[in-house]
Amino acid sequence: MAAAPGVGKSVFALTLAIWAGVPTLYISADSDAATQYARAASMITGHPVAMVQAAIERNEVEHYDAAVDGARHIKFVFDSSPSIDDLNRQMLAYGWVYGQWPQLIIVDNASNIYSEQEGFAGLEEVMDWLHQLARKTSSCVVALHHVTGDYETGDIPVPLSGLRGKISKLPALVLTANRVFGEPRLNVAVVKNRSGLAAANGSFGTRLGMDLSRMWIESKLPAAR
Repeated sequence: MAAAPGVGKSVFALTLAIWAGVPTLYISADSDAATQYARAASMITGHPVAMVQAAIERNEVEHYDAAVDGARHIKFVFDSSPSIDDLNRQMLAYGWVYGQWPQLIIVDNASNIYSEQEGFAGLEEVMDWLHQLARKTSSCVVALHHVTGDYETGDIPVPLSGLRGKISKLPALVLTANRVFGEPRLNVAVVKNRSGLAAANGSFGTRLGMDLSRMWIESKLPAAR
C-alpha cells in the first residue's frame, strides 16, 4: 500500500492488524512504541489520540493498558532500520516461540529495510525477499511504501506509476490511498490485482470513512445486495 506522508497508511495497516485478530508480526520501522501504543489505544477505545497521549504524560494508563491488551495477537519489532538478515532472525524467533508463522506480516515501511544495494536495486531486493517470505510461510505480507513527488500532497489519486522506485512487479495486490478533499474519507484505489479488478490509473476502488483524531478508519464492508 502506497500513499503520501500523513494520509493514513500506517493507521490503515494498524486497523488491519488489530481487527483481523490473527497472529501478526508488525515491523514498525517508521513508528516507535509510544506512537503505536497511543494509536492502538485510541483505535480500540474510540478516545481521541490527544486524550491518550495526555494520559500517558500523567502516567494514568491503566484503562488503556487493558484496552491494548486486546491486541496482544500483534508482536511488534521497533528496529528503525532492520536488515533482511535481522528480519529473518525475527521470523525464526517467532516460529520457535509460537510454533507457527504469523498469518499477517506488516512492514512499515519497505524503504526502511536496510539493503546493501542502493536505490532501486535495494528496494527490488527487499520486495523480492518479501515475495519469497509470503510464498514460504503462506502469510499475508503487507508492505507500506511511499509515492513520487507528484503525489506527495496526498489529495489526488495515486496511479500505479506513482509508486516510488517502481516496485510494483512482484506484489500480487497494490493499493494506493489519498485523502478526499473536503470530506472525512480515505480513497483507496486498487491499481494492481492479479486476482480481480483493478485500474492502473487509480480510478477503481472505494472510499472509507476516516477520523484520524481518533485513529478510526472504516473497516466494515457494505452489506451484500
